[in-house]
Amino acid sequence: MSDPLIKVKRLAYVRVAAPDLDEAEAFLLEFGLQVAARTESAVYFRGTDAEPPCYVLTEGPSDVTAIAFEADCAADLETLSKVDGASAIAKLDEPAGGQVVRLRDPQGMQVEIVHGQTALDALDPAPSHVLNVDGRRERKGPLPAVRPGPAHVRRIGHLVLESGDPAAVYAWYHERFGLRKSDEVLRPDGGTQMRFAALDRGPEFVDHHVVGFQYALDEGTRVQHMAFEVGNLDDLMAGHDHLKAKSRKAVWGIGRHRYGGQIFDYWANPWGVIHEHWTDTDLVNEDTAASDCAFEDLEEYWGPQPTLGFIVARWNAKTVRNLASMIGARIRAGRGIG
Repeated sequence: MSDPLIKVKRLAYVRVAAPDLDEAEAFLLEFGLQVAARTESAVYFRGTDAEPPCYVLTEGPSDVTAIAFEADCAADLETLSKVDGASAIAKLDEPAGGQVVRLRDPQGMQVEIVHGQTALDALDPAPSHVLNVDGRRERKGPLPAVRPGPAHVRRIGHLVLESGDPAAVYAWYHERFGLRKSDEVLRPDGGTQMRFAALDRGPEFVDHHVVGFQYALDEGTRVQHMAFEVGNLDDLMAGHDHLKAKSRKAVWGIGRHRYGGQIFDYWANPWGVIHEHWTDTDLVNEDTAASDCAFEDLEEYWGPQPTLGFIVARWNAKTVRNLASMIGARIRAGRGIG
């Protein structure tokens, strides 16, 4: 592939619409995000890290309406503004300010590249403590209290884009924003089931993936889920119990992923949009070798099998055909699914 136009530095935020703002806000607060600002048209949520708001909630039919990355410098916006289909550089008339260039990816998702937003002051994170594990005896006395209540979301970490051609969508993001393959899972027919892509920050270590490009069983297009880092395992477990007590819909977890290595816990908002808590991810850099894995050979380190509610976003004839192919491959390999 050719050299990318720019190399983005982080996933900045998502824009999410919901038909009932009060219901949506209640879920997000229980999930562990915090309100940073309100305007007449939007509610801006943040994590505890000193970053601008990472979640913009607006009223409308339930959907993820835009995703955003932060550019490395103002010159990168100039570069992107000259790309076919890109907007001119515009001022972001929002609480964090800054400037933005907007594009549409191959599946029609609005992608915003921002620069110059104002950071927020950090908030109190989840309580932390030393662990007496692996034969080490470093924590003396009782465990510091693990607070009941919502998990402490630190930041947005990654998201997954579903489509009928994830390799082509990945190529678009690589060429424009410098995302680079970290690992790949292959379908029984040899096509891409999931291509994990990390930021390209050279020797700097970054999360195993910032975007996963996934094959949609119905061959539709969507943000399959959004993922938010929480403080630690105790914080994730406390958040799990809190969401369960609030009768929120658990989708998949708790487990530890094979690719990315993170401990995960997936929940759906009232309209089925999936939000993930995760902690303890793998880190990669330019020297980390990517690997390929057949779907039928993939096993998470531990935890339950994914539910149909996580795997299937919409039922149609393509969903049935593709799901049957995947189940058949797993059975032939002596594995389970669902």
